Amino acid sequence: MKAILFDLDGTIHDRQTTLQRFLEDQYNKFQNDLAGVDLSAFKEAFVALDQHGYVEKPIVYKELLIQFALDTNLEPALTADYFDRVAQFAVAYPDALETLQELSMSYTLGIVTNGPALLQQQVIEQLGLYWHCQSLVISEAVGLKKPDPAIFEMALAEVEARASETFFVGDHIENDVIGSRNAGLQPVLFGGKQEGVPSFSNWRVLPALAANCKPSEKQREDSSSLLDKDEANT
Repeated sequence: MKAILFDLDGTIHDRQTTLQRFLEDQYNKFQNDLAGVDLSAFKEAFVALDQHGYVEKPIVYKELLIQFALDTNLEPALTADYFDRVAQFAVAYPDALETLQELSMSYTLGIVTNGPALLQQQVIEQLGLYWHCQSLVISEAVGLKKPDPAIFEMALAEVEARASETFFVGDHIENDVIGSRNAGLQPVLFGGKQEGVPSFSNWRVLPALAANCKPSEKQREDSSSLLDKDEANT
């Protein structure tokens, strides 16, 4: 295999830890406006409403303020603060950055991520990923998003590799596993289990997994059956 492409949030970027760090700081910054709201309740409400980043932040903050019977006019300030500062709190999963450095000696690396262009660029910069990755493809910047095979094909062109000689590492079944498989790449699942898909939870095992992993003969099988299995397990 020649190249490895990665998802960002939930794979390299420990977004949940980042959120916890940021939300505590935001709570302290806006504490006078959040009078009567407990820090733990504030963080729990945000995480629940955020749904792993798939809900627009103005909606998250407006619903949070309604939930605590606070002035919804505070929403624009909270939303702006989120986009201005959350990337400053970004952290990677344990051993991820060291492992990327090791992998970069044997493979061409890249990132394919959904999300706002500026925010994802800031997270990538905060984590120092520009040093490791030849390709950085962000959905908002290119007008495509996972699981569209076209976004994977764009990254393949940038790392100058064929799909058949490229791994895609991600945590999301539909966007990462099914999406990359439909584009002809070999998916690898981080932080979970899925039949027929190599997986890992400890970043330190990834170099050995990549070295020993062979592309599946079923790599191009109908991905809808895989999604059905995932839905049945949720």
